Amino acid sequence: MLPIQFLLTIALVIALVITWRRVRDGVIRPIEAIGWSVIWIAAGVVIVLPDTTSIIAHLVGVGRGVDLILYASVALLFFLIFKIFIKLDRIERQITDVVRKDALAQIDPAIRQQSNNQAIKQSDKP
Repeated sequence: MLPIQFLLTIALVIALVITWRRVRDGVIRPIEAIGWSVIWIAAGVVIVLPDTTSIIAHLVGVGRGVDLILYASVALLFFLIFKIFIKLDRIERQITDVVRKDALAQIDPAIRQQSNNQAIKQSDKP
C-alpha cells in the first residue's frame, strides 16, 4: 500500500466515524448517514483497488476510470447543490412567515382594525 493510499484510507475512516457521531448527536438522519457511508466505503474501495474504476468505466462505456470518477463527482455535486438550494428556499420562506407574524403581532390594535376595515371595503368594491 502506497503512503497516499494509507493516508486517504485513514481520512475516510475518520469521515465514517464523524458521520455516525452526527447521527448519534441527532444532526443528521440515519438514512443520510447510510448514504454518506456508501460514498465513503466506495471511495475506500477505489483508493485501495484503483483498477476497479477502469473496470466499471469500461462496463458503462466510459474510456477511463478517472473520467468516470469525474463524471460521477460532477453529477453528485450538482445534486448536492440542488438539495442545498431547495433547503435554503424553504428556510427563507419560514423566516418570511415568522417575520410577518411578528410584525403583525406588534402592530397597534387600532391600526390593525383600520387596516382590516380598508381591506374589507376594497373587497366589497365590484
